[in-house]
Amino acid sequence: MTAGTAPPDRSAILAAVMPELLRIRPDSSGDEVGAARIIAVTEGVCAGMPVVAEIFGRLGVRVRPRVAEGSRVIPGVSAAEVGGPLGSMRAAEPLAIAFLERLSAVASGARPADPHDALESYAARLSAGSPVRDDGPTFRLELEGSP
Repeated sequence: MTAGTAPPDRSAILAAVMPELLRIRPDSSGDEVGAARIIAVTEGVCAGMPVVAEIFGRLGVRVRPRVAEGSRVIPGVSAAEVGGPLGSMRAAEPLAIAFLERLSAVASGARPADPHDALESYAARLSAGSPVRDDGPTFRLELEGSP
């Protein structure tokens, strides 16, 4: 994390994610647990891991960031490890990845921050200062042991 840049407080994160989080219905038909990694697909600045952890955590999935907030990521880098119920992981993935990509795009300079959005303002403070040429970094969830 960039020095002096405190992560958004939990209430700001919950205010931003709760409407979508309440719509998530994990598949609880099986008791399977597993592990996965959030992998950078394209280059940029990683921002939003506290949000990702909150989204997954609300569904019983643990998150261990592998890169610091505000760090540059390149394709193939594991940004985080996640573990827990597979149904919950799959259900939370779209929302978690969407927030990670949106905030990382702001931190990468690929999109401007909405000054009225606490999460985007936080991401802007992590900004690398040099805009990227594309839409910012993209990420994917890769389940361990999947073909």
